[in-house]
Amino acid sequence: MENQNFYIVEDMGVTRAALVSVLQRAGYQYVGSASAAENAWLEIPQKNVTVVIIDVNLKGAKDGIWLAKKIRESLNCAIVFLTAYGSDAMLEEIHSTDPDGYIMKPFNNPTLISSVKMACRNLQKRNKEKNPVKVIPTIIKSRSGLVKINKADLVYLKSEGNYVHLKIASITHEVRGKLDEVLKMLDYENLYRIHRRYAVNVEKIKAIDRNSILVSINKELPVSKSFNYEELIKRLNLDLK
Repeated sequence: MENQNFYIVEDMGVTRAALVSVLQRAGYQYVGSASAAENAWLEIPQKNVTVVIIDVNLKGAKDGIWLAKKIRESLNCAIVFLTAYGSDAMLEEIHSTDPDGYIMKPFNNPTLISSVKMACRNLQKRNKEKNPVKVIPTIIKSRSGLVKINKADLVYLKSEGNYVHLKIASITHEVRGKLDEVLKMLDYENLYRIHRRYAVNVEKIKAIDRNSILVSINKELPVSKSFNYEELIKRLNLDLK
């Protein structure tokens, strides 16, 4: 895990120590920590940091949301939030910073490791997208007529009645047919079915567990009990052992 360094912003010493221990055992490099957002902001720009793990609620004048916004403005780091509160208002604040993932407290080791791996993967994708490869668009027959799309831009597919909704950022195209038919028509290896009504582009996943998947547009998708979780983890090159 060369150049995958982590920095922790957490005001509870016991939690900080646990995070360091788990991630170091997983092969990540610890480069520092802080208990206050202001101190972290002074240190992080001076270090080679791949991913910053930030508790939302910190002691002091500034919270984790403030720090994440500062990082997003000027640094090339992945961000993973820690929070003990899962209210809609709190999640909305977290999503406003465009994080690479978030973990609910108390966390378990596999969830922590998979979230950090996913965050590092998201950062690598963003860096690659700065020098994009030319993509040949695909023409599909939608409800509104023929349209051009780039398969790589697809976030997820949702079956709704006689149509399948193809979600691309804020745009939705409706294609007549069943989900398995549309998946076959698109013939795109990164689309993975997670539910009888949903398929997801694995390149757009930000966070994952056995109950839901968070995609790049901050939408949570349900997963079915028959969904092959281990197979998707394998495709994402994550090791949850």
